Order: sequence, then structure tokens, then C-alpha cells
Amino acid sequence: MAKKVLISGYIGFSNFGDDVIFAILTRHLKAKGYSITALSSNPSRTKKQFKVNTLRYKNPFDIIKGIASCDYLISGGGSLLQNSTSNLSLLYYLCIILLAKIMFKKVIIFAQGIGPINGNFWQKFTAFALSLCNLVTVRDPQSYKLLSKWKIKSRLLCDPAWDIPVLPRESRGYVGIQLRSCANMHPDFIKFLVKYVGIYFSDRKIILYSFQNSQDLKVCYEFEKALKAQWPQMKYEIRSENTIKSIVEGYSNLEYLIAMRFHACLLGLKYGLKVFALSYDPKVTNLAQEFELQCIDVTKKPDDYNDKFGMFIRYKEHSEIAEKRKSAFDWSAIDKYMSN
Repeated sequence: MAKKVLISGYIGFSNFGDDVIFAILTRHLKAKGYSITALSSNPSRTKKQFKVNTLRYKNPFDIIKGIASCDYLISGGGSLLQNSTSNLSLLYYLCIILLAKIMFKKVIIFAQGIGPINGNFWQKFTAFALSLCNLVTVRDPQSYKLLSKWKIKSRLLCDPAWDIPVLPRESRGYVGIQLRSCANMHPDFIKFLVKYVGIYFSDRKIILYSFQNSQDLKVCYEFEKALKAQWPQMKYEIRSENTIKSIVEGYSNLEYLIAMRFHACLLGLKYGLKVFALSYDPKVTNLAQEFELQCIDVTKKPDDYNDKFGMFIRYKEHSEIAEKRKSAFDWSAIDKYMSN
């Protein structure tokens, strides 16, 4: 009889990055013969899209039922364990982990980025929950260092999204821009970004990407309004169909990418595009540093971006970075543990 896996994550919210990770994880587990159930905010859509069993992620009876009947709880990937979004979000994912341990289930933390976690109580609570887990894997060196500081043993892997299949590049010279809402974004940031996009790319078509319509479309329309006002002659379009297929296909036509979301930048790197990171979160800054990308902090007062845009245009990838962006996810530790 197939072993049963319950997956807890940011599932069913039509978020490109989390959908990619979930698709890659479920594809691998299916190939290994596991029966999969997911806690989802939209069970019917998740069931139809990913061909897995689903339960309502906020329904306590569904949660208890799912945990009681599983052999393994997999928490992740992405950045679930952080409270920059809200304390309630962090509490939810920690309680799922603790409930699984109370019910004597095996718990795997799947390639997560840990933090930012603000507040001594929340840090200690998170450390306690992670200390109970059977296997902890993280996706970045900063998370690994943090858990080492907390005396929690973990394995450092890459982000699972590096395994996303991409198409052959058919660059049309387009400039991709991916934006998301951010509570701390400086009020002048969009105006300044539009200014420099027009200065450097007035002869290019701009493709504005929404990776999660509930968070991205508003700022895309704000960018569109500013673009029309400053550079009325420029060609652009907004792409709000945020399925994995549509975004992967669209990226194959790009030459440049200016992006806020972690997985928007990652997909650009996977394609070998010239990528400019717009950081709203430490995970984006860390990715930019790792791959030597130009990076702007969207929460700070805009300044003269000429130097950064100039280096972005002239960027030439060296061999070490080219090799690093060919990363493949290492399943060995997870497969070994789950086969025991």
C-alpha cells in the first residue's frame, strides 16, 4: 500500500513561485509512488490542476483528518516560516508541524527559506518546532546559518524551482518587468523606475508580469499609468495569466528582466537573462548577491539609478555564475529518509 504524504504550504493561492515548487514536489512524489494530499485554500482548483487529493487548509477537521491519515507531513517549500507577512501565518504553519508531532507523524521541512522572524518569542517558538522535525532542509545559506545558530541540524539544498523545465530561448529583445505590492515600498519608487526604464529601453517592448493577481495587478496598473504619462510612445502589455505554462513560455522571448519576486528572478536566471533585482525582502537581496545581480531596495528613497542600469545593460556572466544557475535540486536526503 502506498505511503501517504500530506503537504502543508502556500497552496491554492495562484502564486507562480509556490505553484512551481508544489508542481515539482508532487511530480517527484508521484514518480516514487506516494499518495498525496494537500491542504489548499482552493481545494477544487488544486485537485484539478495538480491531480492530487485536497483538504481545506483552514478547516480544523480537515487538518486533523489529513494529519491523522498521513505517514509524512511535508511543510514547504518557499518562505512559510516568517512573520514579515503576519504572526498568524507563522503561527498557522508552526501549529500544523506541532500537531503532526503530537500525533507521532514524521515531519519534513522541505527546502524552506527561514525568516525574517521578528521577536524573541517567535524565534524561540520556531526553533522549538523545528527541533522536533525529523528532517529539515533549507534553500539558502542564510537559513542554514540561522538554524545552525539555533543548534538545529539542517541540510542546505537549492530552491526546488531550479528544476523547472524551460523552453529554448527565442529572444525578441523584450524587457520583462515583474512587480508586486509591498507595504513599505517608497512612494516615489515606481515613478523613478519608469523614468529609467524609459531612458534605457525606449525602443523595446515592455512586458509587465503579474505572478499573483491579488498582489501584483494593482502595482502593474500603477506602473502602466506612470509609463503612459512619462513615455507615451513606448509599447507595453500586461500579462495577468499567471499559470506556470504561460509565464515560462513568455520568459523565452525576453532579453532583460527587472523583477521583485524571488522566483521571478530565479526563472530569469534559469533562462540566462540579464536580471535586475528589485528587493522588498532579504531573500531577494540574498539571491542578487549570490548571482552578482544589480539590486535596488524598493523601500528606500530613490536615487540616481544610472550607474546600476548601465551595469545591468553591460552585464556579462562569468563561468562560475553560469555554472551555478544550472543548479539541480538534490532529492537524495529526502528520498533516503522517506525510504526508511
